[in-house]
Amino acid sequence: MSLTLRGFKSFASATTFEFTPGINAVVGPNGSGKSNVLDALAWVMGEQGAKSLRGGSMKDVIFAGSGEAGSGDGAQRAPLGRAKVTLTFDNSDGTLSIPADRVQISRTMFRSGGSEYEINGSPARLADIQDLLSEAGLGQQMHVLVGQGQLDAVLHATAQQRRDMIEQAAGVVKYRRRQEKTSRKLESVASNVTRLSDLVAELDSQLQPLSEQAESAATARQLQARIRQLEAVLLARQLGILQAEQTQALASEAEGTRRAETLKEQLEAARTASAKHQQEQNRLNAEVTACQKAVSTLRESAARVRTVQSIAAERVRTYRVELTEATAAARAGYERALELLEERREEAERAVESYASFEERYNAALKNVEKAASEVAQTERASGEAAQSRARAQAQLDAARAAAVEATRAYAAAAERAATLREALGQSLGEEPAELDAESAEAVFDPETGELMDSSSEGASLLRVLDAVQIDPEYARAASAALTSLATAALSVPAEGAEVSQLRGDKGDESNESAAKEPSTELPETTLPESCAAELRELGIRPATEMIEPLSEDAAALAGIDEHALARVTAALGERLAGVLFAPDAASAEQALHLLAENTLAGQRTIWRIFDPAGTEHTRYSLLYPAEGASPLELAAAYRAASQVVTRTRAELDEAEQAVQQAQTAAESAVEAEREAAKAAGVASAEHARARAQAESLEASAQNIQNERARLNERLTAAEESVAQARVAYESARTREDTYLAGTGEQAPAATIERRAHRLGEVLAEQVSEREQQLHELSTDLKNAQEGLTGTNDEVQDLQAAHAAALTLLARTQTEAARVQERVQALAERARLVTGLTLEQLEEEYSEQLPVDVPADEASENAASENDAPENAAAETASETTEASTESVRARLKATRAELDALGAINPLALEEYEALSERHAYLNQQIEDLKATRRDLNTVMDEVSSHIAEVFTAALEDINTHYRRIFETLFPGGEGHLELDDPSDPLNSGVEIHARPAGKKVKRLSLLSGGERSLASLALLIAIYMSRPSPFYALDEVEAALDDRNLSRLLQVIGELGERSQLIVITHQKRTMQIAETLYGVSMRGGVSTVLSQQMEELRELL
Repeated sequence: MSLTLRGFKSFASATTFEFTPGINAVVGPNGSGKSNVLDALAWVMGEQGAKSLRGGSMKDVIFAGSGEAGSGDGAQRAPLGRAKVTLTFDNSDGTLSIPADRVQISRTMFRSGGSEYEINGSPARLADIQDLLSEAGLGQQMHVLVGQGQLDAVLHATAQQRRDMIEQAAGVVKYRRRQEKTSRKLESVASNVTRLSDLVAELDSQLQPLSEQAESAATARQLQARIRQLEAVLLARQLGILQAEQTQALASEAEGTRRAETLKEQLEAARTASAKHQQEQNRLNAEVTACQKAVSTLRESAARVRTVQSIAAERVRTYRVELTEATAAARAGYERALELLEERREEAERAVESYASFEERYNAALKNVEKAASEVAQTERASGEAAQSRARAQAQLDAARAAAVEATRAYAAAAERAATLREALGQSLGEEPAELDAESAEAVFDPETGELMDSSSEGASLLRVLDAVQIDPEYARAASAALTSLATAALSVPAEGAEVSQLRGDKGDESNESAAKEPSTELPETTLPESCAAELRELGIRPATEMIEPLSEDAAALAGIDEHALARVTAALGERLAGVLFAPDAASAEQALHLLAENTLAGQRTIWRIFDPAGTEHTRYSLLYPAEGASPLELAAAYRAASQVVTRTRAELDEAEQAVQQAQTAAESAVEAEREAAKAAGVASAEHARARAQAESLEASAQNIQNERARLNERLTAAEESVAQARVAYESARTREDTYLAGTGEQAPAATIERRAHRLGEVLAEQVSEREQQLHELSTDLKNAQEGLTGTNDEVQDLQAAHAAALTLLARTQTEAARVQERVQALAERARLVTGLTLEQLEEEYSEQLPVDVPADEASENAASENDAPENAAAETASETTEASTESVRARLKATRAELDALGAINPLALEEYEALSERHAYLNQQIEDLKATRRDLNTVMDEVSSHIAEVFTAALEDINTHYRRIFETLFPGGEGHLELDDPSDPLNSGVEIHARPAGKKVKRLSLLSGGERSLASLALLIAIYMSRPSPFYALDEVEAALDDRNLSRLLQVIGELGERSQLIVITHQKRTMQIAETLYGVSMRGGVSTVLSQQMEELRELL
């Protein structure tokens, strides 16, 4: 059998367990995922309860991801979308009903909630899986999977529940199911017989009155047939009358339609002529309107021309007067501008002379200001430099103080860590911590002297190997794993002779001491093999003796270790580290193992062990991980490092305090220098302020003079511009006057416009006369067109009236034809309802009854009659009514209806109901007889099944009881245990009681047994059932956890016997359980993902 897990709980990657025959042990630390193997078996076999799988919902079986970014626990694994488990059986013996040597059952769960089952790759149902497993004795109640904490549930089960367990093992369940199914069938049969009997009684009461109704219904059917025949004759005659009326209405409708079409054509022609007259009238109206607009426009243009002519004459006269006045004004303005310019030039000359005398005084004041500013700048620079010196000194002082505080904190933290590591080292070595009062506890670290005080110095501690060696910190964990207990071995034995690990030769044995000084040449190698040393060096492989070395003689003397003890340490290290190599990582270790295996000579027995920095041991046949937590050797190395940090931080603290003193002195000197510079700067600033005030006063006066000078210059410039403008205006006026006198000035266009306007007025008068003549002619044509349009419109109105009258007559004719058609359709509906015939069929069958000449009053009377139409008529009735008149037909119809009414209420379905009810009555009687026979057969089967269940259960109980007695005596020597029915008189339904009495105890209740005894009693019952009715495999999860060594030995004896019959999967922490297993499966967890390593125990025993 094999089990493959993909994405199930902690098994993220595909993991396959190839379980071998016999006992298979699954081992590993707590939390590594061992129990998930049992959960996977239960899940793939159809378990539907999430709580049974230790989860909140079924989605919890899907791998949910592992690792966190930056956690250092390995690669981060994302959650998966599905989980799949595949269980494979060897079916070569045909245990399962599927015709295949290997049967695979798989189950897949998707994170979306979907679930799939497969058998040999084909989709299957859960019921198919359960039925298939039940055939092999792996049903849901077989208890082949025993999880943690389920043993008490087995022991504390009720008597009926224990019976169910035994029936499951004995295969009685399928008979129980058949018995229950048969019982349900019997109840159903009895209920059906009762119901059928009631139905037969009810039918008997209904048959007699229904037979009488059937006779009346037969008579009524004959009368109804006669009525339908008579009504068909009447309908045929009515049809002839309506056909004649319909022919006349259609002829009238055709004549009306023809006349309406003729009038419509005449109307269209008249309308066309009217449209032409209307178009001619519209054209003439448009031409008249256009001509009127043209006349109006010409008249307006003539008026505008006359207005322009008068305006041009006026402008010529006005221009002459304005020209004379403008020339005189321009001359006067020019003369005034010249006088003003002369005055402004005199004012500007006086301002220049005043500004020249003041400028000399202002330049002298500026020189005084510059001199004072230079002195102020010098003093400010000196003061700034002093301030910067003070700031730098203060910053250095602050930095020195901060460094001193940080050094003090680091020193205190290092001392505290050293003390903590020393205490942890003592606890790891098993040394009792000294009882310290408050004063001695505070004396562990002296901040004044900086010394680390050993609180246990009053009591002498043992010197150990870890105190006499120095180790590369990178390989501290590897060294701890390689040395194991040698690291904590004492260099000397305590006076009281306590049992501790120790080095030999401490009692003055010279031979041992000499042996320690000169290592035996028979020890394995402690260096790299020459055949592959270069390759190993390239991989970073180093002998352990290069990483773990004894202390130098000086260091050993300081630690209180004499040279003899140091020699013994050297010899012990050589002996212990022979064949031990250190690798920089796990991959290099694996490569080194392959190199060493390839270069090992035949007969050479060197066993190489390689450790990586994590402490994992790599050998040819194993991969061993170190125990969790820090080892004494690591604690000792950490304590030495912490002690060195204490010494270093104390030196740094002293240096920081000296820096604080120096910075303090420098800061005080800088403050004094800053004060002197500030005084000199104050004096220079006062002098500069006085000089600057004087210069600013002169500068303000100079500014006023300069502003006045600028204002005078602006006035002078404005006067010069005024003179230039006046001169230009005067010259322009003279030019215009000359031009006017020459006759080519601005008055020339006005005179020209006047002459042109006069000529244009004459032309416009002629055009207006022509347009008025044309307008008169168009008005005459328009009057004639209006008279023609009026005549045409009158003709159109007459034709419209005639056409409307024709349409009205046509509508009346069509209405009459439609009414006749409706009557024909009503007659057809009556014929269909009464006789079931169409009008064509009615006319064909009863054509000889149609009248040749029908009076109008008789036709209307026939159309108004309303009677129901029958379906068929007998041949005899048809022949009798062939020559009869309409009145005689109606008389016979009335008499026949009276005869039908005399019969009273008739059930038209009585005949069919009577026949169906009779047939059902006979059928029910037959069914009752069949059910009674079935009930007798089922009772016989129930008796046979009950007898068989009792025989099979009794045999299974005896067999299981025999095994239980023997197993109980094995597990409880001298004890007694057996199974018995709580009611022996009813072996078919009686429960099973357990009697368990360990040797020397009188126990009346099983709950009074101890935890181990309850586990053994439960296991005895389960194993007895397993041996009696074995299944292909069983899975037990830490069932021996509560047992001591003695009881464990007894249980393992029984488990070994069971392993010979069935395949066992045992999840355990017990070494003795592992020893009896054929195969070991080691489960470990890294980064939240479970991994598996398998090992055949037979191969391991051969190697050892």
